[in-house]
Amino acid sequence: MKIQSRTSKYGIGWHSPEKISFGDLVSILAAINNGVNCQSLSFVLRIFMAKKRLFVLIQDYPQLSQTYKENEIKYLYSDFEVVIGSFESADLPYKQHYPYRIIHSMQDVLDIIDEFKPDIIHGHYLHTTDTLHAASKYSGAPFTVRSHSFDIINRSPDYIKRYATFVNSDQCAGMLVFPFLINYLVQCGIHKEKLIADWPVVDYDRFYDRSPNGKQIMNTGACIPKKNMESFVDLAAKIRNRKFVLYPIGYLRDELAKYNASFNNPVEMRETVEPFDMPAIYKQSEWLVYTANKKIPTVGWPVAIAEAQAAGVGVLVQRIRPDIEHFIGGAGFVFDELDEAAKILSQPYPEEMRERGFENAKRSDIKKNIRKLHALWQ
Repeated sequence: MKIQSRTSKYGIGWHSPEKISFGDLVSILAAINNGVNCQSLSFVLRIFMAKKRLFVLIQDYPQLSQTYKENEIKYLYSDFEVVIGSFESADLPYKQHYPYRIIHSMQDVLDIIDEFKPDIIHGHYLHTTDTLHAASKYSGAPFTVRSHSFDIINRSPDYIKRYATFVNSDQCAGMLVFPFLINYLVQCGIHKEKLIADWPVVDYDRFYDRSPNGKQIMNTGACIPKKNMESFVDLAAKIRNRKFVLYPIGYLRDELAKYNASFNNPVEMRETVEPFDMPAIYKQSEWLVYTANKKIPTVGWPVAIAEAQAAGVGVLVQRIRPDIEHFIGGAGFVFDELDEAAKILSQPYPEEMRERGFENAKRSDIKKNIRKLHALWQ
């Protein structure tokens, strides 16, 4: 039996056997039985308890508007040896994150593979599957991918077909996808057996709190056209006796501030909040109003909705597609027009909806949903 020792520049030190036979195992156990010291026993246990090596190959990490990646990585770190590589650096990074390496080219990917020798490669977004596939072919390790909304919604069949070859390949162990998108992806040529229905991933335990909530009306998210945060300002201008607070993430924040000022600032625009400070923000709020642009209906299933439900916050969401109501799960409201939203907000959030929200948010609990990835990696 030949034991290979590796200590890498990523700070990972471990031992693993290139090959171990039943006879080797019998000999080792016999030696221990005959008085080999505890240090040797510890060494043997390390061999058989060695974690699989996971290469997380993503982009824009650690981007403040993409904390779903952090939620996932948190629950992978305890069960796998993890190395994170990120194409492009985040332009709005959050402070508390895992170590990662910036990737400038495909050669950087290959260098990490040569050094780390991953057992599994995992990434995010349909449009990265060509890169994941290339890395998988080079390393011999299978890959998985978690898709989202902007990478699929309103994408043409030809666009989806461009990546179907990589998802359908033997190298791909599966793609996690929002349930309402599965039929479209199958129509575009992705094999149904490759698609695993899953919900947006939320660190449920961090947000779950049944204590009373405050009275403010909040909104949060990336300040980009598809979120239509101008309509949140319009709504606040209609209801001057309530406190509206917005926690926008970068991008078009300055333009939105000017729009808000043109209505005499009915919305309090706060500074960007670190992800780990968000539970306290939700507890200050009675309602989360999640706006969206009906002309750019690419908002998916926002993690903020599940986070708010877990924190006991009322949910009011712009109706842009029928699947939004499925995601809310009867624990919140949808609206078409602002007058309709204003009428809903004039009443207290129903207690039965609040209770249903605690349960509905569990469908996004990453602590449970991470098992779907584990199953693909067996």
